Amino acid sequence: MYKLIIRLIAVVFISIMTMPLWASNSDDDTYPTKERLFHISRSLNRNLVCYDVNLEGGVLNSKEPLTIYWLNREENPGKTNGLNYIQRKMAYGYKLVSKGEDYSIISLTAYSGRTMKVCKHKEKYVCLVDINGKSAILSFIYVKAKPSNSLLVEYVELNGVDIQTGELLKERVVNK
Repeated sequence: MYKLIIRLIAVVFISIMTMPLWASNSDDDTYPTKERLFHISRSLNRNLVCYDVNLEGGVLNSKEPLTIYWLNREENPGKTNGLNYIQRKMAYGYKLVSKGEDYSIISLTAYSGRTMKVCKHKEKYVCLVDINGKSAILSFIYVKAKPSNSLLVEYVELNGVDIQTGELLKERVVNK
């Protein structure tokens, strides 16, 4: 009986001690904001590039519709940093394609082949994009770097929700 009690205490102790470590490794700790449209996660590390809607007095700034920043999930979880010039111009920035009264059409710097629309949908700003030929609210983008060269992309996955049906959508775009 004594050995059983010791084992139970050991199991509980180990469970409690490893819980913070387990929780910190969760992919759910994206520190969402009410302005968050989507984020980019990468195979290189757990840090995210976040894309928030840029509002002025509750209205979309259609000239600069996005605020982009790094979200640290490793060394200083929850801490944010802006992008540097090279990151904005070469990888994680965006180009304004066109704009209207309460919407902006953009393309991401690293993937100009697909446009996205930042607009209001059901009283909330979203980023609409075609995923597998269906209009979807973009949730996140996953970038898989090539194992042999972390500067090269193996594929990109777009993840979102079908605007009509609510179905989860995923599309993998392979770098050829």
